[in-house]
Amino acid sequence: MVPVNLHQLYYFWVIAKSGSITAATQCLFLNQSTLSKQLKQLEAALGKRLMMRTRNGVTLTGEGQLAFAYCDRIFPQAEELVALLRSKTVVRSPSVRLAVSRSIARDKVLALARFIKGLGKGITVKVVSGTPEDLKEMFSRRTADVMLSDADLSESLGRDCRARLVASLPHYFVASSKLKQRAFPGCLAQAPLLLRSADSPVRKEVDYFLRRNKIVPHIAAELDSSDLILAMVLAGEGIGALDPIAIKSHIEQGRVVKLHRRPIGIRENLWLLCSRQPCSSPAVQSVVDTLMTRFRLSPDV
Repeated sequence: MVPVNLHQLYYFWVIAKSGSITAATQCLFLNQSTLSKQLKQLEAALGKRLMMRTRNGVTLTGEGQLAFAYCDRIFPQAEELVALLRSKTVVRSPSVRLAVSRSIARDKVLALARFIKGLGKGITVKVVSGTPEDLKEMFSRRTADVMLSDADLSESLGRDCRARLVASLPHYFVASSKLKQRAFPGCLAQAPLLLRSADSPVRKEVDYFLRRNKIVPHIAAELDSSDLILAMVLAGEGIGALDPIAIKSHIEQGRVVKLHRRPIGIRENLWLLCSRQPCSSPAVQSVVDTLMTRFRLSPDV
């Protein structure tokens, strides 16, 4: 016999996913006092404190994180079972929750989504983007099955995190073919530079290259999105550092030119990350395992 009230365990799971008791009330249609009472009764039955209230919501204790990991396998499967029994569909195709750093260009995200969908008929992908802190939060709450990040977050996420380097893409300084340029790298001191934001790993390598070559830049833009940098380059607004995947078609059509032929040490590393705890769905787990062993992005030009 299960020694705890499963309704209370479900309430705990929803509160943890929602981030606060207040937010959970909107999902469960129960008031805060009722949820707080149910949570206290659950903790009393278990003899463990599962979460702490903070100004920003709730924070899981070590025991709470363990309980949440198990709940995140139990209740999604129960929801899937109910949906399956209520529908006319015999087999439900897996839906993979993919979280990506918002600084990663759309071409790379689309390539990953296409790879996932190609692993089986009917597989769907739900994509959500965010900052590194957002990704860490999604990982801790198990609201993403796999994550694509331009930083290796595995050290900060702890032993529960699996990480794999799936791309190491060289970046080239590029400009519109209509923008007249001096010889490289001196041109970087003359034209406006369109750079990534200061906390970007690529930006740090660009800054190091500029310092090493004693270039004092004129920075016209600092952006999270490399897609926006590309758009500004195409509009002739300045020089940007972009990878071969982003500029391939524009190079081929003569809209963009590389300012140097060979890589100069500026690279963007991309990491796939997932939890070592199994996903709630065996079918989704199979997709994640395949991603962590087979998926890779490589430069095309």
